[in-house]
Amino acid sequence: MFSEKIVTPEQIALYREQLADNQEALAALDVVEQYGKISKAAKAIAIQEDIEGVIDNAALDWFDEMLQKCHNYICKPEYENLREKYIPALIPPLADCIAGVLACPPGVAGIIATPFAVYVAEEGMEKFCNSINP
Repeated sequence: MFSEKIVTPEQIALYREQLADNQEALAALDVVEQYGKISKAAKAIAIQEDIEGVIDNAALDWFDEMLQKCHNYICKPEYENLREKYIPALIPPLADCIAGVLACPPGVAGIIATPFAVYVAEEGMEKFCNSINP
């Protein structure tokens, strides 16, 4: 199980600056700010976007499961340049992974990818990719 990450208003403000040109990501950050806990925000966004299985698997940790599924994808050598904490660069590959796993449209995947990108940035890409069980 992943550690529960909470983002501060200061961190949210920094991410808003980085994502100023991405309206969907800014909307997702509103939800992250509302919930505080990244995993709860991701679940709330997925439920809002009618993603199947989030409510049905309430006993399972959907957020952890999605991070696990995207771990091998986002940690490919081709994404090694994402090792710095720069959210805009993390969202597209995470959205690709999420779109594939959830079979959802790219726009929806982009919204859902935002809290996952925040988690990876807060964890640190290097630490996230080097963990055996992220």
